[in-house]
Amino acid sequence: MKILNRTWITHGTWALAAIGTFGLGSLLNPTSGISGNSDASDSPTGNTNSSASRSSDPANPIRGRAERQPSERNESLLAGIFGNNSATGITALAQQALRDPNQITRRLAFSRLLESMTPENATTIRAQLVTLGHDPDQWRDFHYAWGAIDGQAAFEHAAASPEQDLNDTMTGWAAANPTAALAMLENLPEALQGQRNQIIASVVGGLADRSLSTATDYVLELAQKGEGQASNLMDIIAQQALRGDSPEAASLWSDSLPDGPLKGAAMSRIAVSYARRDPEAAAAWVQRHASEDYAIRTIQGITGQWIAQNPQAAVGWLETLPEGNGQTAGLKTAFNDWEDRDPAGAAEYLLGMPSSPTRDSSISGFANGYAWQNPELAIQWAGSISDADLRQQSLTHAGRIFLRQNPAAARTWLQSSELPPEVQQQILNAPNR
Repeated sequence: MKILNRTWITHGTWALAAIGTFGLGSLLNPTSGISGNSDASDSPTGNTNSSASRSSDPANPIRGRAERQPSERNESLLAGIFGNNSATGITALAQQALRDPNQITRRLAFSRLLESMTPENATTIRAQLVTLGHDPDQWRDFHYAWGAIDGQAAFEHAAASPEQDLNDTMTGWAAANPTAALAMLENLPEALQGQRNQIIASVVGGLADRSLSTATDYVLELAQKGEGQASNLMDIIAQQALRGDSPEAASLWSDSLPDGPLKGAAMSRIAVSYARRDPEAAAAWVQRHASEDYAIRTIQGITGQWIAQNPQAAVGWLETLPEGNGQTAGLKTAFNDWEDRDPAGAAEYLLGMPSSPTRDSSISGFANGYAWQNPELAIQWAGSISDADLRQQSLTHAGRIFLRQNPAAARTWLQSSELPPEVQQQILNAPNR
């Protein structure tokens, strides 16, 4: 029985994905993906249900099944389990989508509800969502779809609405009709200026849904104008690049960006997914950027994933990087994580490292993390750091944790620590977080 249940769940999940894609895909036809080619027209495509024109041959049931679209076949499969989802009319569909006790039926019906939406009935559907109650995903998807099929009207409604629906509306509008959405953004009403940053982020998300190149060019243009959140906006595009293609392909897109903070934001977003899948390939990708400060977070992201799989290999890679902020940050991240998983293994590795700035950074990361487990031992490790400034920083961090966990013992240690008086005061007067 357990195997049978898993089979139904698998088919049901596949069907939901197919039907959901069909429903929203009929509203939009964005050109998305790593290639980033924009459509020739900015207007949304019409909603044409080609399956409606097909007719099955009752004398040939095999042919009839073969002619069904994947969404139809899987809907029939689910209908046999949960009942026929053939409600007609907005009210009936909404009731089924929002109130049916079976979650699969609700999702199938909601996909149909979105598929049936037109500029004329959008407000009626929205009223049903408000009256019957909706979950956050349904609310978001509805307004994205409404923005896609009738952006101006959806925007005007959302701008005057007390509910949280403007951002999803703008994302859908930008995905379906970038020109109109950007024009509205350039002439944003005064009453919405306080929400400008959120609206820009929503528009960028919609542009990225449609075309990576369009979204990228827009954010680069904003950055040239001094837009303060440009790095966060590039992060949004990177997320879409990962959804649309592999981490390897997304890394190629990020390589095309100009060197600097925007490239760093994109790379750091991609790095985690890339390293989770193939840390060696991710490391080879970032290697040529390793000496640049914009790659620091990328190195840390790769390190965090790789250290969980093979800490010796991850640290070995970090030791090959050029000395600099990237290597230092990576080593601190590595040993901070490694000590949490295997403090004995991390300590053994440290003991085998020759005295060097690389070892100092590694010990600092280890001591900073290990202080939460054993502050006294962490203080001993921090005291072995050769670099005076880094040693003092690490002792201060470990000393504050020691004081919080065992105040009497920590004060005794401080009196014999030979730390400068001002450093002792930093430990004693640390904010109690």
